[in-house]
Amino acid sequence: MNNRRTFLQKLGVFSTLCLTGNHNSLEANNVLKDSDGLIIKADEGEVRFIGNTRKAKVNIKVSKTPDYTPEISLLTELITPQDGIPNHKHLNEDEFLFIQKGTVDITLGDAIQTGEPGDLIYVPKNTWHGFKNNCEEDVIMFFGYSPSGFEDYFRQIGTIRIDEELGFTSEDWARTNKKYGVVYRS
Repeated sequence: MNNRRTFLQKLGVFSTLCLTGNHNSLEANNVLKDSDGLIIKADEGEVRFIGNTRKAKVNIKVSKTPDYTPEISLLTELITPQDGIPNHKHLNEDEFLFIQKGTVDITLGDAIQTGEPGDLIYVPKNTWHGFKNNCEEDVIMFFGYSPSGFEDYFRQIGTIRIDEELGFTSEDWARTNKKYGVVYRS
């Protein structure tokens, strides 16, 4: 019950971010007042294609900026059939996910469960977790971290264009994973 309450409180912070206009798509014109609302359009955000070969599309929707650090970040990801995210844990952040489309196998700790459209998943820091799309259709999920900052990991391990090479060596991966406090299960 306490985990659910904490999760809902953190989601409430996201609503506050949207209402205050603290969003990277507004940096260029920054015309919203504190009382104005905000709609983050589906095609807005900062897109990165992840990894050397995986090239999953991640869209950073709410992120820290040089002038503001929100309590949470919010991103979207498209996971193609048979793709997934290896088992890992975050040493510094809690993670939350919302399955918008498709069905995904979710590993939480040692248990594998099914996530379906509309499901919310809360992953406390230091919890092993991973995802696999075993379906015939794409999975679309919203996810985020509290506190914010881990979205910078995707900027490090992603490219702006899908045809761009990341060129990370195993040493680059180890250094970047350590910097952002993410540990992958071998």
